[in-house]
Amino acid sequence: MKYFEQPKRLWVLIFANLCDGFSYYGCMTILALYAMHIFQMTRDDSYLLFGVYAALIYSTPLIGGIIADKWLGNRKIMIFSGALAIIGNLILLSHSRYGFSLGLATSVVGAGFYKSNSTHLIGALYAENDPRKEMGFTFLYVFGNLGAAFAPLVFGFLVYKAGWSDGFLFSAFILFVSLVWVIFTKDIVLETPPSLSHSPFKVAGIYLLIILSCFLLSIPFYKTSIINPVMAIFFAGIIGYLLYVLKQYQSIERKRLAALFTMGFFGMFYFATTMQVETTVTLFIQQEINIGKINTHFPASVFSTLYCVFVVVLAPLSVWLWNSFKVKNIRISSPIRFAIGISVAALGILGFAFSSLTSLVLLGIIIGFFLLSAGDLIITPAVYTTLSNNGPAGFKTSIMGLWFLVVALGGYLSSILSMASHAFAEKVFVSAQAYTGVFIFISAFTILISLGLMAIAPRLNKILI
Repeated sequence: MKYFEQPKRLWVLIFANLCDGFSYYGCMTILALYAMHIFQMTRDDSYLLFGVYAALIYSTPLIGGIIADKWLGNRKIMIFSGALAIIGNLILLSHSRYGFSLGLATSVVGAGFYKSNSTHLIGALYAENDPRKEMGFTFLYVFGNLGAAFAPLVFGFLVYKAGWSDGFLFSAFILFVSLVWVIFTKDIVLETPPSLSHSPFKVAGIYLLIILSCFLLSIPFYKTSIINPVMAIFFAGIIGYLLYVLKQYQSIERKRLAALFTMGFFGMFYFATTMQVETTVTLFIQQEINIGKINTHFPASVFSTLYCVFVVVLAPLSVWLWNSFKVKNIRISSPIRFAIGISVAALGILGFAFSSLTSLVLLGIIIGFFLLSAGDLIITPAVYTTLSNNGPAGFKTSIMGLWFLVVALGGYLSSILSMASHAFAEKVFVSAQAYTGVFIFISAFTILISLGLMAIAPRLNKILI
């Protein structure tokens, strides 16, 4: 029972993550459809727009973690970034093309900076080897997915019944409620340590640079033709910084960071697969609705809520299973769990291939979402615990940002994988259903990633704790 006895302050942070998850999953769910229907963008351009959004919203946590560690501290950056996320959603109320671009960019910076700091603070509630820590991260993940489960429903039905603006307005409101709760629960948020004390002018300059970054990041959202070169430069800079960080540590700390970076390499390909939910999977469901194979009045975006619902439903079983292994002294390392989870995700994509091949369309969709959710539950709590336990001193917040950087790379690669899978299907599966070859290509790709990680897992096990 000790695993279930959690710090009371955990629930405030979990609620904040729930609201954060609601906001960005809502945007991610409708983004490709919105771009195609409202702004008449091509399929490939909408994939690129989704890719840059996912990439930036998951890479900015690393920058937010660095700013918190080096300059502002957790409390200041959480409040400021929370306010930016709210403002971003309000800007999205505009239906102008540039207003949409600036709103996405502002939401990206706000939500991203908020994410790494709130996740780090959950790890800070526990001692280094507290057995309750993984359970705390499991609660974080489950409730985050609860917010993500409501997002497609709320955004989908508000868009369907009232218009796009209502979804963004409700998102801004829910973020405001969570931010107010965090502000008035002061003891959960670490104050800026004395060692980070800076002059008011320097602090104001940092805030100004953050605001200017919102306008800078709006450019690739507005000009999709420059997304690829901009993202190449962006990621080259961040990867260069990570290599610089690696050189600052010696011996075992450097080896552990290298092992975490290696897991991150495989992780970005895993997320390239799971983020097909918002692109190829959503467009596939929209196609099936349009041709009448799915007889429903639900918007296509609503179906992605199944992913998060299954996470919430399966979470108690997952907790029981892994705790049973611990009681029986059966240890399955994080790299092995990661490889297993990737394999399960590959099977989930095959579920959508089954859906496209048969008359059992809804059954295949349900199987696909079920297996993707199961793979996520196998992976995520273990990875968060591994990051928290193996991150070196002075890099604790930033190491959580590292994992979001992995997701970011996966988000951008998801758009490349989407386009590559369509090109493959059009050449190889000419006579088959349009999306059959797409899903077979993605599943085969994911299986290869799983086998690669399984092959090097023994070496990683010797380094990580």
